[in-house]
Amino acid sequence: MGSYPASNKSKEIGLSRTRVEFEDDWFAQGASRRVYKGTFHGIPEKEGKRCVVKVYKEEWYEDAKDYAWKVDDLAYRKANEMAQLFNMHHTAMYPTSINRKIEFVKPEFTRVDAHATNYFLGLFPYYRTVKGKLAFTRDRVTNVIPSNASLLVERYLEGDYVKFTSNTGFVDPENGALPAAFSHFTYHASEGEILVSDLQGVMSDTRYTFTDPAVLSGGTELGVYGPTDLGKFGIIRFFKSHSCNELCKGLNKPQIFNVTRGEQVVMDQIVQNMSGKKSSTYTYQLSTSSDVPKSEVEQLQTKIELEAIPEESDSDVETEYHQSGLQQIDSAYTTLHGELEFSTTIDQIKASISKSMPDLTSSSIHSLRILSDSDSD
Repeated sequence: MGSYPASNKSKEIGLSRTRVEFEDDWFAQGASRRVYKGTFHGIPEKEGKRCVVKVYKEEWYEDAKDYAWKVDDLAYRKANEMAQLFNMHHTAMYPTSINRKIEFVKPEFTRVDAHATNYFLGLFPYYRTVKGKLAFTRDRVTNVIPSNASLLVERYLEGDYVKFTSNTGFVDPENGALPAAFSHFTYHASEGEILVSDLQGVMSDTRYTFTDPAVLSGGTELGVYGPTDLGKFGIIRFFKSHSCNELCKGLNKPQIFNVTRGEQVVMDQIVQNMSGKKSSTYTYQLSTSSDVPKSEVEQLQTKIELEAIPEESDSDVETEYHQSGLQQIDSAYTTLHGELEFSTTIDQIKASISKSMPDLTSSSIHSLRILSDSDSD
């Protein structure tokens, strides 16, 4: 599998007896983390396999504490939940024409092994130097990779790594249509609670495998899902630039409520000044790029109301979508529990899915738009 020369070590990951070693020099960094190449060690099935190690920056971790990695875990769980729903929906609606599924790499969390950050010459500690906080600089290891720093570990993805979408509306012109439709679907399926974006990873003949998604919150607070959560501003920006395709048929879009004319002007100023480039945009940049005070940005996030509503009310479209929802549940239920009886109540179907797929929230199950008993009579 190949390996990298490594000087830094982690503690064991959970109870798995797996640990990682990683290089001294990072190859990428964002607002909260520096990214290193590494290898797994400790158990035969993972020994020597490549991984990606993301070290949380000291200034970010000191401010956020355990919240720093917990929001990344939450973002993964939300994105993965939406991927499961999308794959069910996708299989039922488009069984042959478009068949790539979506998955997210599961992150694992641990800490730096403090004993590995320095050596001793006799009684005196000898600190190694590593790539500094800025490119083309060197610094003491403990200034860049703090003792006991939190780590996020992901398996290495083989293949061409592509930025398919950003969290401000960029879409790769060659292979971004399905990822963009997935983002639209997440807003619909969560009933406006979230929108999953910033999709990057590798594509094969059968699936997209993504890492490190941005989850945009439709709630009252910014940054709920980490430093790339642009909240309602990111959701609005996405739909301003999104071109719906076949996969978006029947999906709800946001409508804005509870905004005065003056607030609309400020909101437009924030949204229009968001970068449309490939790179991720961070929450703090909503203020710095628009010259709108942070407090005002936060107040607008709280006040703006977005409601997910159908763009089309054509009965044929709705009927088709309802029928496909029934087919999805029938397929999922048959796979997990055997033949689905059409006399089964809607609550029983939801309960069955909840039991077999506990990661799905009740709102996500509801969002499949299954016919109620009265509808199916």
